[in-house]
Amino acid sequence: MAADWITLARVVRPQGRRGEVLADLKTDFPEQLRQYPNIFLRLPDGEPKPAVVEDSWLPTGRSAGRIVIKLQGVDSISDAEKLLDATIEIASDQRLTLSDGNYYVSDLIGCQMVHHGDMVGTVVDMHFPQDPSGKRIDDAAALFVVERANGDEILIPFANAFVASIDTLARKIEMNLPDGLLEMNG
Repeated sequence: MAADWITLARVVRPQGRRGEVLADLKTDFPEQLRQYPNIFLRLPDGEPKPAVVEDSWLPTGRSAGRIVIKLQGVDSISDAEKLLDATIEIASDQRLTLSDGNYYVSDLIGCQMVHHGDMVGTVVDMHFPQDPSGKRIDDAAALFVVERANGDEILIPFANAFVASIDTLARKIEMNLPDGLLEMNG
């Protein structure tokens, strides 16, 4: 089994009476959840354990932007409550191939960010804007969380207009940022 894990979703609460759970998405490709041959469930204090996704769907209304997941063997509200804050994961070597211009967050973290030849810092995380209810705002740019050499963190929009190139193998992201963005941020 691979040592590196990719989180696809995090359980936020039971949904329904038959063991379904509502989860925050950690992937841009929720429709692919059932395509992975090996899914794992990790409780907050445990190791990943194999799981089977019986069904999944994208809800509407106030839960839009999240995913409902039905796992095999989770058949009641009581069972679902035990999964609060659990994550649905895959081994990194099981990831599906993405089309050009799409990246896994885990491939971006650790990349050095450069702006016009000058080192900005290291990407340490990504933030995805959410509305007050916690729903991800689909048309808002994700934000690189970049750690500067002095330890300060700044946020840089992951917008095509600012990205000159991304080379995940070389661990380098070249940016063309608007004047003043770095100063405003830090």
